[in-house]
Amino acid sequence: MENTHPSDLIQLKELQDEVIIGDKITLTGQIDRSLFGTQPSDVIILITAPSGSHADTFMLAKPTSNGTFRYNQIADVGGDWGFEALYTGIYSEKVSVLAVPGNEPKKTALTLSGWPTFPKTGDYVTFKGRLTDSEGKGIPHKEILYRLASSPVGCLGGCAFGGMLEWREAGSVTTDLSGEYSFSLPVVESGTVQIEAVFSGDEGYSATSSRVLKITVYE
Repeated sequence: MENTHPSDLIQLKELQDEVIIGDKITLTGQIDRSLFGTQPSDVIILITAPSGSHADTFMLAKPTSNGTFRYNQIADVGGDWGFEALYTGIYSEKVSVLAVPGNEPKKTALTLSGWPTFPKTGDYVTFKGRLTDSEGKGIPHKEILYRLASSPVGCLGGCAFGGMLEWREAGSVTTDLSGEYSFSLPVVESGTVQIEAVFSGDEGYSATSSRVLKITVYE
């Protein structure tokens, strides 16, 4: 039978009881020596995240040989975060951390590249990029919109043959755990296609857009 009541045999502590949205929540812990032999197995970190978070409900932390462990979690949304450590059916006390908006959203940067640069009609062009914060760290689980430039009339495929350009949304993707994203688009006609990626921003991160790529399409 598992012991569902918290026990002092597993300690779990938060380094800060309040963090800014987008920052890292850091937890440290200790397993009592009586619970393992020569080498402890992984500790399960049970996560209760606020609504709207993309965090998993549980993750694993690998203890050292003396039973200490550490776990980091990005606070991707604001609200109360709850954590428990579970080891061999024994739970730690639950700890809570509050994620709050900063005074200003963190600045971001967004890259975009495409290949092949000179595709032919019928090819697919693969685009990729990365969303990062001011420290160069990837920002996960954020929606990236991509837009195409087209002339006012006569070009349904997103081509630009001169004159005034009109931008339209062509789709969206979500960044992975490293802040990276990718998508592919078919080439439907010749001409010049302009494309950019956009992050609209949220309470933790500022809006940003990539450079505009110009893709020349040949018959």
